[in-house]
This record gives sequence, C-alpha cells and structure tokens, in this order.
Amino acid sequence: MTTISIIDDHNPILNSLSLQFQTHNYSTIVFDCPEKALTYHTKNPVDGYVIDMKMPKMTGIEFYEILCLNLKKESLPALFLTGVDNLEEKALKETTIGDYVLKPFKFNILLTRLEKIMSNFKLDDKNKSYKIGNLEVVKEKILVKWYGEEVILTKSEFNLLNQLASRPRVVFSRDQLLDICYGEDVIMVDRNIDSHMKRLRKKFREAKPEIKFDRIKTHYGNGYSWSPKFQG
Repeated sequence: MTTISIIDDHNPILNSLSLQFQTHNYSTIVFDCPEKALTYHTKNPVDGYVIDMKMPKMTGIEFYEILCLNLKKESLPALFLTGVDNLEEKALKETTIGDYVLKPFKFNILLTRLEKIMSNFKLDDKNKSYKIGNLEVVKEKILVKWYGEEVILTKSEFNLLNQLASRPRVVFSRDQLLDICYGEDVIMVDRNIDSHMKRLRKKFREAKPEIKFDRIKTHYGNGYSWSPKFQG
C-alpha cells in the first residue's frame, strides 16, 4: 500500500488529511513536529510527503532539503501546504519540489497533484536503469554491462548507446545522434558518429570476445539502430 507522510504542526489538519487519504486507500503517518519526522524518515522514507511550509523551529523547506540531503536524493515526491506570501514563494521557486497547494484547499485537488508527483517519480525511477536482453544500462551511474561484464564508455558513447538501446529497432539519423552526443549548438560532421559507433562495437567485443556482437545495426543512408536480440 502507498504510504503518505503528513507533516504539519496543526493537529486538526493532520487528522483531517490522514482520514481522507485513508478513505482513498492510502496508508498514512503523521507528525506535528518536523524534527521527529526528519529523524524517522531518514531511516524510513515513504512514497509521498505532504509538508506544511510554516512550522516552528524548522520550516517545511528546511525539513525537505535536510531530508533530501540525508537520503542522498536530489528531490523527493513532496507537496507543500502554504499561504504563499512573498518569502514563501521565493523559497518554493528555489527548491526542487513538485508542487504546492494554497490554504484553504480542496482535498481532491491536493490528492490529484500529489498522485501526479508520485507518478512522475516512479517513472523517473524506472528510467534510471533497464535491461534489454543481455545488456544492462544504469543511467544514473553511466554504467553499461554486457553479459555481466562492464563496458567502459565515455559520456558521449554512453549517451549514444542509451539512445539506441532505450528505443530498440528505431533508426536514428546521424544528425539526431550528433545532437544527442554534442548538443545542437556544436558544429560537427556526421562522420563523427561513424567513429563513435566503431569504437562502441570494439569495446563491446573486447568486453566479451567469445560473444558475437551485432546489436548496433547500420542502416546505410539512414543511420543506426539497436537490434534487441536475446541470444548470442
């Protein structure tokens, strides 16, 4: 069951939100003290956080930023409750939070926004790593394994491989791959991509010499694609 943590120093809000989340089949945990919530969630992260902006001793932003730091995360699926005065608005813009709702609010709006945030985080988690046949790609570590053997790639080579492997059988033109590899503002010739592909193939063959590597397909006049075979 999806668990939501509610951090607010007003107990009526805690009780009301907790009950409404539970009627929508969510599990809840509530804290009226951000310090206690921080201690708990550093060891026990949950699926989503509803955080009041103004709390004594520690603001909602401070709680969020320290929790991100403790969990070694760039961001968390959080929704803030706020009146959004000028100072609060500035603080919100400087964080990586997903959204906020204004007090007073309707629960269905809060729920819709929080579910959207959590859905986006789940999608991001899925996209951080994937397997296709005997290829494993871990995007956040720029790590590639072929039949369990690590293939050491440059960032440009990794970006090219990821683009092909994440969309198998799709043919990408050299111009498209150049943009991925170098960016639109850098002028390069399309033969640079041919050189990259040659090095990629060589590195895969060296990683597992006994396995024939023929996953990167050349489509003459069109570009390259990844062939998702599962054997050999």
